[in-house]
Amino acid sequence: MVGDLNMYYEVHGHGEPLVLVAGLGSDLSEWALQTPEFSKKYSVVTFDNRGAGRTDAPDMPYSIRMMSGDTLGLMDVLGIDQAHVLGVSMGGYIAQELAIRHPGRVKSLILVSTSAGPYLIEAHVLTTWAAAAIRGISQKTFFQLMLPFIFTDRLFEDPEMVQIAVNMIATPHSTTPAYALVRQLMACVEHDARGRLGRITAPALVLAGKDDILVPFSLSEELATSIPKAKLVVLYGGGHGFNTEIPDKFNQAVLEFLTEVA
Repeated sequence: MVGDLNMYYEVHGHGEPLVLVAGLGSDLSEWALQTPEFSKKYSVVTFDNRGAGRTDAPDMPYSIRMMSGDTLGLMDVLGIDQAHVLGVSMGGYIAQELAIRHPGRVKSLILVSTSAGPYLIEAHVLTTWAAAAIRGISQKTFFQLMLPFIFTDRLFEDPEMVQIAVNMIATPHSTTPAYALVRQLMACVEHDARGRLGRITAPALVLAGKDDILVPFSLSEELATSIPKAKLVVLYGGGHGFNTEIPDKFNQAVLEFLTEVA
C-alpha cells in the first residue's frame, strides 16, 4: 500500500536506486527493453501509475502533483531516501514535479520526450484522445490511434515491431479503464512547471528524439534551458517512443549520464 493506493511495483537488480516513471496509459511493461540493461548496475524500480496496469484506478480527478506524491510514497515504502529518477512523456511531468517539490530525494533527473508545460499541439491531441476514450474504445484500439504520434515511419516498415509495440501496452493485465485514461489525460493537459523549474537542484538530462512530432524539439530546448544543471541530448532515428524504437541508443545515453553523475 502507498497511502490508500494499492500500487503494483517491481524491483530488479542491485546498486543505487533508479526509479522509472511510465507515460500515459502505460504500465511497467513500457520498460521491457530498459530494465534488463539498467538492472546490471542499478536497483531498478518500475511501477504502474495510478489508473494504469495493476495499480488502483480511483475515479476522481488526477493531477501530476498527486502522481508525484504516489512516486514519493513508493520510495518511502521501499526505504529509498534518494534515487535517480527517469520519466518519459507524462512520466517526465511526474519526475519534474517530484524534483521541484522534493529536491533532496532526487539524485539525478532524466526527462524523456516531455515538456515544461502545456502547448497547443498536446492540448488538442490529448483532449481528442480523451473524447475517444470516453466513447469507450478498447485500449488496444486507443493505442493504435496513438502509434503515428509515438513512432516514426521506420517502425511501421516492420509489421512485427508494430505488433510488439501494441502488445507491450495492450497486455491482459495492463487494461486501463477508460475513465482512468481520461483522468491521466486531463492531468497532462493541466500540468505546467514553467516558472518553477529553476528550483530543481539535481543534475538533469533532457533526452529528445529528433523525429518526435508530439513533443516538438523546441520544447525540449526550453526544458533544458530552464533547469539550472541540465544538458540536452538529441537521439536520431526515433520519435516520441524512442526508448522502444531505438532502445540501444536510449540505454547508452542514460547509462553514460548516470556514470557522469557518479
